[in-house]
Amino acid sequence: MSDVDGLQVSDLTVRYGGLTAVEGQSLAAPRGRITGLIGPNGAGKTTTFNAITGVVRPAAGRIVLFGEDITRVPPQARALKGLGRTFQRMELFETLSVRENVAMGREAAQAGRNPLRHLAARPVEARLAARAAEESLELCGITGMANRRPADLSTGQRRLVELARVVAGEFRILLLDEPSSGLDGAETQRFGQILQTLVAERGIGILLVEHDMALVMRVCEYIHVLDFGRPIFEGTPRAVQTSELVRSAYLGSETAELAV
Repeated sequence: MSDVDGLQVSDLTVRYGGLTAVEGQSLAAPRGRITGLIGPNGAGKTTTFNAITGVVRPAAGRIVLFGEDITRVPPQARALKGLGRTFQRMELFETLSVRENVAMGREAAQAGRNPLRHLAARPVEARLAARAAEESLELCGITGMANRRPADLSTGQRRLVELARVVAGEFRILLLDEPSSGLDGAETQRFGQILQTLVAERGIGILLVEHDMALVMRVCEYIHVLDFGRPIFEGTPRAVQTSELVRSAYLGSETAELAV
C-alpha cells in the first residue's frame, strides 16, 4: 500500500489473550474522502478503531498518520497529530451548555501540549476555542440550541452536538463510530449532508463505521468490509453492493434495494 495523505493501516492484528479480534486488516482513509468500514456485529470494527487511536496495542501491523508511524504513539499524542474520534455511546457533559460541550472539543484536542495552559487557558486560546465552537455549531446547524443543555435535546440533536465537538478539535482525520445510531430517516439524511460538507469545505478525511447501509452507500467513496475480524472485500459502493461475497456475509438481500 503506497503512502497516503491521511491514515494508513497495514496488516493490523489485534488479540485479546487467545482470541484474535482483528487479523490482517489493511485500509487507507485519505483526506478529502469518506471511507466506510462495515461488517456485522462482532466483526472487529470498533477494535480496529481502538487500535488506530491507541486504546489497544496491536499484536502486529503498522499504523501511519500523514507519513508518520504512530503504531506505538500514546493516544493523546495521536490526537495532537490530527486524529479525532467519536464513540458508539455518546459522552456529553450534561451540566454544560451545548456551546460549552462543543468548545471542549478544541480544548481536548490541545490537552497534553501544555497541561498548565489546558487548566488555565490564556485569553487568546480561549478566544480561539470560542471561535472554533461557533464555527462548528454553524456547520452542524445547531447554533440555535447553543445555550441549551444536552439533556433537553433529542437523540438526533445530541449526535450533532457530538459531531460538532469533534469538529471543533480541528482534527484532520475523524473516526466516527456508529454516528447515525438513534436517528430517524430525516436526521440521518441531514447528518450525511453535514459529513459531506465537512470533507468538501475542510478537506478532512473520515473513516466511518456505520450499520445504516443507505447512509454508507450515499456518502462513502470507498468501503472496506470486515467479517469475523478479517477483511473480506474492499471497493467502491457499487462494487460492494454487487459483491456476492459481501451479500452472503453481511448485506443480504437488502443490498439490491440500496441506491449508490
